[in-house]
Amino acid sequence: MSSLLNNNPPPLLPSISAILLLDSNDGSRMASKYYGSFLLSPSGLISPETEGLRTAFEKSLHKKTRTVNSKNDIEVTTVDGMTACYRGGSGVTVFMISPLNESELVIAHVLDGFHEALRGCLGGQIDRGVILDNLELLMLLIDEVCDSGSVLECNARELVGRVLMKSQEEMGGREGGGVGDMTIGQVVQQAKEQFIANMGQN
Repeated sequence: MSSLLNNNPPPLLPSISAILLLDSNDGSRMASKYYGSFLLSPSGLISPETEGLRTAFEKSLHKKTRTVNSKNDIEVTTVDGMTACYRGGSGVTVFMISPLNESELVIAHVLDGFHEALRGCLGGQIDRGVILDNLELLMLLIDEVCDSGSVLECNARELVGRVLMKSQEEMGGREGGGVGDMTIGQVVQQAKEQFIANMGQN
């Protein structure tokens, strides 16, 4: 596992360029994380130009995948010179974007682990409303799966445990028990409360 955290990952470590969750109906962005220089403006900074490039790419993704029923299976396509592995839910589609030279099977395996972990973190429901209500858990999960474009973990059980433990730690814990003593609903509620409290401090 230490090699996965090394600053110079081995060449066979899968590389992810972006993780996206888009509204299945109109293609609007619900959550995203882009890595490296993928869809950065020439200045290398996040700018209105960068945002325009990313929005255009997301619209292309939606246009190419909106008619495919991917609720039960992972599908693979290419968009603008990138490989896109994706799987749908109720009103939301999860995408993992990678360079064309990455193995589709490997990226699909990572997406499958991410999708199952997301289901576990959200109490078995992957739909638009639940995701929007739990964006803090989603972003924790994305960070556990991938760091700077390098895949860290794709085992769903491991990911769920780490995300729920981290959300508990960030909230300072509760007297009389850890995350193992709580239901997913309780952890989600605590994460929501802490997220709202943090937003109020900014």
